[in-house]
Parts: sequence; structure tokens; C-alpha cells
Amino acid sequence: MPTPAQIDEQIKLERDQIAQGLKRLHKNTRQLEEKSYGSATVYGITSIDSLLPLVVDKIKDTNNRIKEGKTGKAFKEIQHYLSDLEELAAAAIACKLTFDKVFSIKEGSNQLITVSESIGHAIESEGQMRY
Repeated sequence: MPTPAQIDEQIKLERDQIAQGLKRLHKNTRQLEEKSYGSATVYGITSIDSLLPLVVDKIKDTNNRIKEGKTGKAFKEIQHYLSDLEELAAAAIACKLTFDKVFSIKEGSNQLITVSESIGHAIESEGQMRY
């Protein structure tokens, strides 16, 4: 049977372990944000996990509208380029790059133009790899 001193020591040890784990979590998060890998952080992984199905559904809806001819002329011109890319792949690219750019500490990285350009380049690269 443990003594009260041993119990107090165990409690102190466990609190120290919790504090060290929290310190390590903050350090890892900061390092990932500095490297523009916000998608690899705890909050990034969790958020993307819940956001991905919604983005996939929106892309499917947009693709259906394109096929039905309910979109503008510009959509029709690019549709055949995007038709070979699965909705899940496009959604994963968009979500990952959004979190990487928005939560980066680099100056100007979180601006809409920068995020949109990055997603466009990544989608284009994915299309070229598949072609």
C-alpha cells in the first residue's frame, strides 16, 4: 500500500508530465507553423478531418452544375481539365494548402490571392502528373 508521501510524489510526477507534454505540443505547433505546415498541427488535422466531406460535396455539386450547363462560360472551358481529378483529391489539396497558408507565420502568406494561387498551382500540378 502506497504511503501518502508516495501518492504526493506520484501526483507531482504526473503533473510534471502533463506540463512537459503541453510544452512539447506548443513547441511542435510553433515549429510546424514556422515551416508553413499548419495542416499537420493538431488543430489542422482535426479541422481538415471534419471539413473535407463538406468540401467534397461542394465540388461534386459544382461538377454537377457544370455538366448540366448551369454555370458560366469559363467553367465550361476548364471542365474537361478538371474532369479527371477526383473530388476527394481536389478537396484534400484545397484544405491542406488553405491551412498551410492561413496559419503560416510568413508575411502575406494568409492573403486570399496567395492561398488561391497556391491551390491553383497544386491542382494544376496534380493534373499534369495524372496526364
